[in-house]
Amino acid sequence: MSEGVYEIPDRFEDDETDAMKNTDIDGQSYANVRAFKPSPRDGVVASEPDSSGKRPFLVATVFLGLLCVLLLAGIIGLSVYYNRAIKDSEDKRNNLSQSWSLYKTNTTAERDQLQTRYNNLTVERDQLQTRYNNLTDERDQLQTRYNNLTEERDRLQNLLCERTCCSDGWKKFECSCYFISTEKKTWEKSRQDCLERGTDLVIINSKEEQEFLFNFKKRVWIGLTDRETEETWKWVDGTPLTTEYWYDPQPDNAGSTDGEDCAEIRKDQSPLKAWNDLSCGSK
Repeated sequence: MSEGVYEIPDRFEDDETDAMKNTDIDGQSYANVRAFKPSPRDGVVASEPDSSGKRPFLVATVFLGLLCVLLLAGIIGLSVYYNRAIKDSEDKRNNLSQSWSLYKTNTTAERDQLQTRYNNLTVERDQLQTRYNNLTDERDQLQTRYNNLTEERDRLQNLLCERTCCSDGWKKFECSCYFISTEKKTWEKSRQDCLERGTDLVIINSKEEQEFLFNFKKRVWIGLTDRETEETWKWVDGTPLTTEYWYDPQPDNAGSTDGEDCAEIRKDQSPLKAWNDLSCGSK
């Protein structure tokens, strides 16, 4: 049996050998590339490889470029914002510093003024305190002098009372002498009679004196009248009435056509309720 030997063309041998030689990835890629190479023996010109495989990389590149632009714009914006914020903060800090300096200056000036005023007031207070102490000492001295003079007056008054002698027909009470006339006259003529004797109608200064006069048991004029101003009773020396001994409902200014402007002591009343207003023309 004869064996036939067939010659394999070099083109196919090379191609098959190249395709089978490289089994790794780089070899496979290399074999694939060679598969697309034109062969002068084929008489056909191969076309350019398809570029659609590069599009994802181009899109990714453009996207990354835009992202970088946006990041750069954001960084620039943030830089501008923070620079402006820092500048505003610096301006505010400077304004606050100026305000604080002005406030501190004003406060210091006001504090100095208050301190000066306080010092002046302290000096004035000390002067017033010294003056007060001096016046207090002077007051105490005057009070002591007044007490001494009062004691001296009372001593002389008692001595005068002891040595007072009343004329015949006069009654002595304490340091005064009293005369009870037996004549009946009007209030005005009775006062004139007293003045001619060097005295005046009686002025009652105490309840003891009132009781002393009541004990005479006579109706007598006293030196009290409201002829100058109605219902304003005054003593003959011009002093106003302060202690009263009217009996109820006196004074009533009733019982006379010309009013009741003079006062008397009634003997039919109680000692401290014995005054009555009467017409000055009565006897």
